[in-house]
Amino acid sequence: MKHRGEIPEVESLDTPQAEEKLPVAERWLALALLGCGLILRILYIWHYRIDSDEPQHLHVVWGWTQGLLPYRDVFDNHSPLFQALYAPLFHLLGVRADILLPMRAGELPLFVLTIFCVWKIARAFYSPRIALWTTVLAAFVPPFYLNSIEFRPDQLWSLVWMLILLALTTGPITAKRMWLAGLLCGLSFSVSMKTSLFLAAFVEALIGALIVRWAAGGLPLRWPQVLRWAGAWLAGVVIIPGLVVLYFHHLGMLEDMRYCMITHNVLPGASARLFGSGAIKTWLKGAVVAVAAGYVIAHLKQPIPVRARLAFLFFAPFLYLTTLVASWPVLTSEDYLPFYPAMMLSVAPALLWLARLCVRSDRFPSGAVLAAAELVGILVTVSPFHDQTVDKIGIIADTLRLTDPGDYVMDSKGETIYRRRPYRFVIESMTKHRLDKGIIKDTIPRELVEKRVPLATTMRMPHHARDFIKKNYVPIAFRLFVLGKVLRDHKSPVGAPCEFMVQVPARYTLAAAAGVPAGQLDGTPFAGPRDLAIGKHTYVPEGDPGKVVLIWASALERGYSPFAKIKKDYKSPQD
Repeated sequence: MKHRGEIPEVESLDTPQAEEKLPVAERWLALALLGCGLILRILYIWHYRIDSDEPQHLHVVWGWTQGLLPYRDVFDNHSPLFQALYAPLFHLLGVRADILLPMRAGELPLFVLTIFCVWKIARAFYSPRIALWTTVLAAFVPPFYLNSIEFRPDQLWSLVWMLILLALTTGPITAKRMWLAGLLCGLSFSVSMKTSLFLAAFVEALIGALIVRWAAGGLPLRWPQVLRWAGAWLAGVVIIPGLVVLYFHHLGMLEDMRYCMITHNVLPGASARLFGSGAIKTWLKGAVVAVAAGYVIAHLKQPIPVRARLAFLFFAPFLYLTTLVASWPVLTSEDYLPFYPAMMLSVAPALLWLARLCVRSDRFPSGAVLAAAELVGILVTVSPFHDQTVDKIGIIADTLRLTDPGDYVMDSKGETIYRRRPYRFVIESMTKHRLDKGIIKDTIPRELVEKRVPLATTMRMPHHARDFIKKNYVPIAFRLFVLGKVLRDHKSPVGAPCEFMVQVPARYTLAAAAGVPAGQLDGTPFAGPRDLAIGKHTYVPEGDPGKVVLIWASALERGYSPFAKIKKDYKSPQD
């Protein structure tokens, strides 16, 4: 007998045994679409634009391969596990300008495993057809598909998130499952400190699932059982972070780790956002949706334990999104990465059910049509055949040619990858905020002088540092500046002395468009490169050499000229 208010049984919520075997043709159609997506993904790995965070992570990976540890030797405001895991692959690939591309390829198994987790979870709740097309649709969500191409910890973070959902939703909760979920949660903390959002969402989702269970007529849980589960979870969650903390404590780097991972990422005044009007509106909207979804799930024609797990499966990603938007101080596209595959476990079956209601035919391939629409959305967003990696790979190639392994390079976030940075902090959003507030100091000019840095970039630099670089460095390649300055131009009087200041001591030479200019440098005939100390110097030209540039001698000796045409720079949204 159907109870009043009960929602009719629909295909998207069938148990796995309720549908006959999936037709072979439909299975092959789904596999063909997944195969196309895989081929397309390989093209994107080699052509998709490079986000500024990617070389930042690779610079830390490079540090591991050089015996330089994060937090103390190489600044990093992320958890250490992802970079440490990829250090062997980085070492195996060797020094190469396009290192980012094969490192991206090394993340492909993470994407495949994430989608496999979607299939495993979907198969536990839905019919074979719904589970299969839910998996395909989750794989092709455009922002998830494209953002997961980038080399960043968030892809591993998303996989661990799905493994936690797999452990908690595909069977009755036991102490063993809770211990496994705790172990994975600890692993997640070791990959990203944003796991704190997961933890909040899981607690909220658990409360929501218990309310749904109660509304569906389930018996209340007993406290001894709850405490046993909580103890098992705590026993698991401390293991991996504990080992990581012990490792850095053994190296005497615990304070460096604490500052980089926690203090640096907690912005002063960030708590005001949590209680601001925008956050309150987000929480209220989220509460309305959660109550409506909870009511629907509580009245599904499913066993009560299944309804409770379905509620948890919906609430976990939805409340993660709500918590993220309401409380996180700096929102970036990668923060949403774990949301998409988890949320599709609820959204995709609903879409497939609605499509079936609209077309009223079991033969219409609604899943394939929706997946094809997603693929079109991906292709329209970014062409897989347009190589957008050339410029940033070129920066690395030019740096490798211009400098030696022992040279320092002042880049903003480690985009030259293979060279040490003279300034401790990477110039990212948290650092910029602290620089603007005067919490940390812009000592970049001093570091450039003390470490005799020959190569620098102005991208994302604080104003004081940018001004210093522009006065004491000259453009030599795309986004790269070497030590030097223009001493005279075509309008300068013939034979007039050129007085100039050297702020960064180095081995310099003079260059003109026609070759080496004649004249006297500091009172002696200029005959080639020489070391110049900090202070005032004078160049007296012989005749009219035209424009004369003082430049770091190694740049000229390695085939670079300040007179060569340099590709016009631009600032992309990812910069």
